[in-house]
Amino acid sequence: MSGIAVLYQWDGAPADRSTVERMIAIVPYRSVDGFGVWGNGPVAIGHAKLQTTPEASAETSPFVDETSGLVLSMDGRVDNRDELTAELNSRGHRVRTGTDAEIVLRAWQCWGTEAPARLIGDFALALWDPSKRTLFCARDPLGVKSFYYFSGPGFFLCASELHQLFQDPRIVRRPNEPAIADILVRMPANRQETLFEGIVRLEPAHYLSVSARGVESRRYYDLDPSREITYRTDEEYGSHFLSLFKEAVRCRLRSNKGVASDLSGGLDSGSIVCLTEQLRRDGEVHVPSFETFSVRFETGPGAEAEYVEEVLRKYPHRHTYLPSGVAPLTELIRQVAHYLDLPDYPNSALADYAPLLGKRNDLGVRLTGVGGDEWLSGTSLVYADLIRQLRIAALLETLRINRNFSGGYPAHPGYARTLWRYGVWPLLPESLKSVIDRWRSPPQPTATVSRAFAARTRLSERLSTRLPLPRCRSFAQQAVYGVYSSGFLAYALEIDARWTARFRLEGRQPLLDRRVLEFAFAIPDNQRFRPGVSKFVMREAMRGILPERVRLRPDKADPTEAYATALIALGGERLFDRLNVVENGWVDGEAVLSLYRSMAAKFSRGDPSYMKNVCDLWMVLAVELWLDVVFLGISDPLKHVTEAEQAAL
Repeated sequence: MSGIAVLYQWDGAPADRSTVERMIAIVPYRSVDGFGVWGNGPVAIGHAKLQTTPEASAETSPFVDETSGLVLSMDGRVDNRDELTAELNSRGHRVRTGTDAEIVLRAWQCWGTEAPARLIGDFALALWDPSKRTLFCARDPLGVKSFYYFSGPGFFLCASELHQLFQDPRIVRRPNEPAIADILVRMPANRQETLFEGIVRLEPAHYLSVSARGVESRRYYDLDPSREITYRTDEEYGSHFLSLFKEAVRCRLRSNKGVASDLSGGLDSGSIVCLTEQLRRDGEVHVPSFETFSVRFETGPGAEAEYVEEVLRKYPHRHTYLPSGVAPLTELIRQVAHYLDLPDYPNSALADYAPLLGKRNDLGVRLTGVGGDEWLSGTSLVYADLIRQLRIAALLETLRINRNFSGGYPAHPGYARTLWRYGVWPLLPESLKSVIDRWRSPPQPTATVSRAFAARTRLSERLSTRLPLPRCRSFAQQAVYGVYSSGFLAYALEIDARWTARFRLEGRQPLLDRRVLEFAFAIPDNQRFRPGVSKFVMREAMRGILPERVRLRPDKADPTEAYATALIALGGERLFDRLNVVENGWVDGEAVLSLYRSMAAKFSRGDPSYMKNVCDLWMVLAVELWLDVVFLGISDPLKHVTEAEQAAL
């Protein structure tokens, strides 16, 4: 988890080196192992160094090739390093140090703009090529590594974290209202926009070429819907998945320090932990230490300790239970003030990790199970596929089984509504959908957004704009592509990476490995999920490796309760009775209060329908804190709430 900071004055003016130095200084948790700034004429390149692989100790910050003049700043890891090194050496681009940075630099010399497509791993990079007077930037296919930039008159600025960019005084804070509206309804329209006008994300699977001719962005990678993986038996699919999954875990255990992993009790994190322990016992990987941690809930849907204990009995190792809790308002305000972004989601702040990780310097990597739900869980669009195939008996049986199933397909209250939304509607021609949309009164996107703000930002139009999706074999496969290309996934990964970097760790997600995703996208739908069984191929692959109770577990923890618990603990209704997002017209205050009262009442009596709007309420609170701190300069937002808490104490 290193850091990037680059200023390129493509108008020929000398780059202000001090700007880049400030950009690096503001992310000290990324520069634990040093930092450096290289400058020459119109370019200044900074690199914050956090060594997380054995080879990283040989890297300079940034990496400079004296012969060619190429300069590289990279936050990343190359997992197919052995194959690339052999091919580069055979082509005359000799890799001398064996560092990931040098491999990437030689790949640029060999393949130019095609180089990122050949990299397997997580990366964000900026490379200066003096012979072309071009700054080349790229981001990994899933956006695991963050990358923000601003293109101004005569200059270009990029960094690993958004708030670094404001170290250049030429960048002015202006709210990006359309993106704010998207966030309030939890449906980012794309993967590029941020909450600030002019500040843009480099889209995952894309590269940028920056020169005096301007900024050019192009996609270098995409999933191939025409590729099909077919076998005769479930066992063959499981064996293929296991080989890819094991390699994805093995690559992410390349660390110069100890490795920690989430262990929630679910299928995804449990599989990663069990494979790690198996690889260690078989001598296939060597890490200084390995441990796991989980948040312990005594009751409710998050109470998974019994499944955690199953894994610990099969593979005894150091494990820490953290008591569940809620981050106080003061911590959420601190996050907004530092990152100039929204605070952490409640389900990523379920406990105080500082006592466990705050002062540790023996850990370098944190593994998580992100990706399993995204690629291998069920989708209700399977109903459209069954109707198209005229498999009516299978359709009725699937509806019956999935009516109350929580481990894959969403459960729905009524057959007719489910069939219309997920079975019939996807099959209608786009022209007919447009006619129906015009005939129906336009729906309010969410009760929290004011009608005036929704109209001003054209929110309904943005949400109804259907992004072009490739022609897939099925609607279910198309749903996987929709998750892969969604703005929400990119945003969630950035929040998770930010949380991990806070503790000077690098987050690694084996199930976000490009090879695993490509496999999951190419297999038949019934290998991803079957009625009542999500992640079928993973369950098959983990036979004999994962404890049976965990492997066959039909349900999973629902993180939604964390949102309700946090809102109640942080102040409840008082959080929403004096909002500046209401005063400036973004949010409908009366609607928000009504929604909160309804949500709290349902939650208190155990009615699961509280989930419908609880995340919308959290986003109102998050945007309120962001507006107060970033634009209104309020150092103690929601002061009336904290004062009431102190009075109660």
